Amino acid sequence: MAIRKRVLWGHRNPFSEPRLAELHVLVTSIRQGIRPRNVRGGRIFENKEGHLPAREHGYYREYDVEPTSPGRHRGTLRIVLGTGGDVYISGNHYNDFRLILGIPG
Repeated sequence: MAIRKRVLWGHRNPFSEPRLAELHVLVTSIRQGIRPRNVRGGRIFENKEGHLPAREHGYYREYDVEPTSPGRHRGTLRIVLGTGGDVYISGNHYNDFRLILGIPG
């Protein structure tokens, strides 16, 4: 399975990745229908490789978290949100995932 680690969200950002410093704010905003400037997406993540737990079609949605402009590469940092509250991140374009536990939103 491609979920390499489960990360417990706490009082501080557990990642050295600055783009994830406000991950809890990004997730809360996306779930409220507000898309921050640097976040693109909302497409259904089909989980074709089966890296995430099997769920019905449409359960997962994918988001790019990169400062992008039209015609530029989308980058490799992704957030995948499940309708049941699951939060996964992939820093390498879906080669592996980290499940974030306890994130508000």
